[in-house]
Amino acid sequence: MEYIISNKLVELVEKHSDEILKRWSTRLLNDPTTSSYSEKHLKDVEARARNILNNLGKWISYDTSKTKIGKRYAEEGRELFNMQIPLCEAFRAIITLRRILWLFIINESVFDSAFQMHQMMEMNDRVILFFDRAIYYMTRGYTEAINQRMKELCDCDEKTESMVFFEKSFYNK
Repeated sequence: MEYIISNKLVELVEKHSDEILKRWSTRLLNDPTTSSYSEKHLKDVEARARNILNNLGKWISYDTSKTKIGKRYAEEGRELFNMQIPLCEAFRAIITLRRILWLFIINESVFDSAFQMHQMMEMNDRVILFFDRAIYYMTRGYTEAINQRMKELCDCDEKTESMVFFEKSFYNK
């Protein structure tokens, strides 16, 4: 793993992942904008979020490729579709995790030097980049699942399909 100067902040998150996860789960279940998430989904979605938090250093590493993130989160998007979680709520859940993660870092970190401020800025940049990529691929996988379901439910030709899913909607064609 290529060294990032914010390793101490990564270690802080990984060490306190259960606390961050608990805050996120509570918010997820109590937020009206994520009302499709229920106790029945909690075990599965918590496992996904736990993977991010416990392996944050790996996910935000300069060595982790877009392809690796893409495969993982496109699959997650398809799984969320199959769980009947609306896309807007899946999007909201991942944004909420990012926000709770960042608030935890800010509240638990003490920075009193330019170097420590630089660590925070680097961490913020890496976390945002990871979550942006995860959201993109999650949305792509979710949309691919919608397309697949549409094909299963109706006998659509390519012209009809292209009226909903535009010519360059998917990269796996």
